[in-house]
Amino acid sequence: MTFVASSEVQHVVEDFERLWTVAGFAEQFAATMARPVAVTGAPHEIVLDEHHRLLVAALRRARQNGEIAGGRGLHELADALVGFYLIRRLGRGSLDGWARIAIKTVVDAEDTR
Repeated sequence: MTFVASSEVQHVVEDFERLWTVAGFAEQFAATMARPVAVTGAPHEIVLDEHHRLLVAALRRARQNGEIAGGRGLHELADALVGFYLIRRLGRGSLDGWARIAIKTVVDAEDTR
């Protein structure tokens, strides 16, 4: 089965890129990446947790609607989609169409297992 991203899934995936434009988000995220600490409740952590929750919920609805096959856990799919963005962002790769490409790559790979 080939997954054609529902507008909801694509919107939530693309929303991760928009987080980087929120004042202070990128700086806090980068500081945590450089020096992970056990602090919880920082604004960027709350935003990331909420984004993850929204992405998992969108993937769950897509699975319930038959848009994606069962198999891998939804949390793992969400992590892979966000990881796709991070490697492109940190490696200064192209972000043109990244969300659509990430969804096709990650979810299609999940469907062919």
